[in-house]
Amino acid sequence: MISAALAAPRCPNVSVWAVRRLPPALAACATPQILELLGDGPGRVLELGFAGIHARPLELAGWEVVVVEPDPRHADRARERGAQLAERPEGHFDAVVAPAGAVVEGIDAVRIVLVDDRGRAAERG
Repeated sequence: MISAALAAPRCPNVSVWAVRRLPPALAACATPQILELLGDGPGRVLELGFAGIHARPLELAGWEVVVVEPDPRHADRARERGAQLAERPEGHFDAVVAPAGAVVEGIDAVRIVLVDDRGRAAERG
């Protein structure tokens, strides 16, 4: 696995420092699980630190997806994927999708789905 620090001064209420970044193919393996956990929209989802890899499938399921990608290189990749990027999470979200280990406290969200380093998604209870 590739390890990447995702800390970003422009995301002061989101701490994802020293979270391991999954290879894209492994992160994408979690997409069907995320869709199963969240079901169909409508609603608003924050994708944090995945370069927009889950955004399009979630949009097709009826969700409005906002991507916050602290790493500038990966933010460029999210833009290439057509993701709606934001510099920081603002407003209310029905769900957050983030790597396991990301500190998502301070984000106004009803549900939190975390993806572990094996590409498995689980809702934090």
